[in-house]
Amino acid sequence: MRTVAHCITPYLQTAGPWVYEQIIRHVRYRPIVLTQEKTNIEAYPIDPLYNTEMLSRSQVFLNRLMRKLVGQYLYYAPVLRKEKARLLHAHFGYEGCRILWAKRSTGIPLITSFYGADATEYSQYPFWLRRYKKLFEEGDLFLAEGSGMAQRLLDIGCDGNKIKVQRLGVDLERIDYNERKFNGRVRFLICAGFKEKKGIDFALEGLARALSIHPFDYDLTLIGDGVERNKLEERVTSLGLRKHTKFCGMLPYDQVLDHLQTHDVLLQTSVTAKNGDGEGGAPVILLDAQAAGMPIIATVHGDIPEYVVDGKSAFLCQERDIKELSENIICLIEERQNWSKMGRIGRNHVEKNYNSFIQIRDLEALYDEVS
Repeated sequence: MRTVAHCITPYLQTAGPWVYEQIIRHVRYRPIVLTQEKTNIEAYPIDPLYNTEMLSRSQVFLNRLMRKLVGQYLYYAPVLRKEKARLLHAHFGYEGCRILWAKRSTGIPLITSFYGADATEYSQYPFWLRRYKKLFEEGDLFLAEGSGMAQRLLDIGCDGNKIKVQRLGVDLERIDYNERKFNGRVRFLICAGFKEKKGIDFALEGLARALSIHPFDYDLTLIGDGVERNKLEERVTSLGLRKHTKFCGMLPYDQVLDHLQTHDVLLQTSVTAKNGDGEGGAPVILLDAQAAGMPIIATVHGDIPEYVVDGKSAFLCQERDIKELSENIICLIEERQNWSKMGRIGRNHVEKNYNSFIQIRDLEALYDEVS
């Protein structure tokens, strides 16, 4: 069985199940993980995992020096030789840049997956564009989660012959399908980092406008945290939504899945930030929510139109169009008898196109092409 080395730092953030699924579902490859920072290992167990804890003091110093001076991870090459790895898979573009030295030292093929800010925000800076140029020249294959991300990689200089669309997958065995029925209150859920590109302030304004036109009973739950936390709390108050809104902070994935079972509608109104940052692909919570049977209200942004079935499992609107967003909210409430149908269409869409047990076969086929 051939060995693939998954490289990601840190391993693994709270919102990382979609990366974890790519690591643990292998059938024909043996996975190992290389990281500079180990975290949440209880939630995402993997063996073997190599990190800087295995290094001596002098090696730690040299590793830090290499990271600072040339942006490369020093100790990966010896591990790759020891494990007889046949393939490197870097998760996020910046991680691909940082393991080029390991590729050069070992001659092992390198696949790099881009997911979001690494292709949108990072590419706004000349420093990272120069590094990406080298990565695109020396890397063997680049994976995009949808056609929107693939186009973004083309736009920032990647050879189209090196780009493949590889859909992400979710573990459908962990997500129960729950048919949605209106119980007198609409329970909205927002699950996202509190940053501009998530468009949460836009969602709040759209909800407030819908309520002013078509009053209804509701609850709103926000899962997440970030630099816009205070701004969003103030916005909730100014829009008159405070009484029925709850901020939960960051939650473990299992608790996020629990909230998908107890809410009716997911709001995912991503936008392009002023600095050019965007989803690149699409938020994986869209897949989780559809798998759970939730209708979706979202925006035409990145690969979101591929993640949902517009008009059937989700209602999409243009970015920052508050009028269209509020109309979609009202339409969803007026057509609440269709919630269960929308949920079933969404679940079927995920089962067919985003099942992690199916996607791993496609991923390993791509591995075969380069290893």
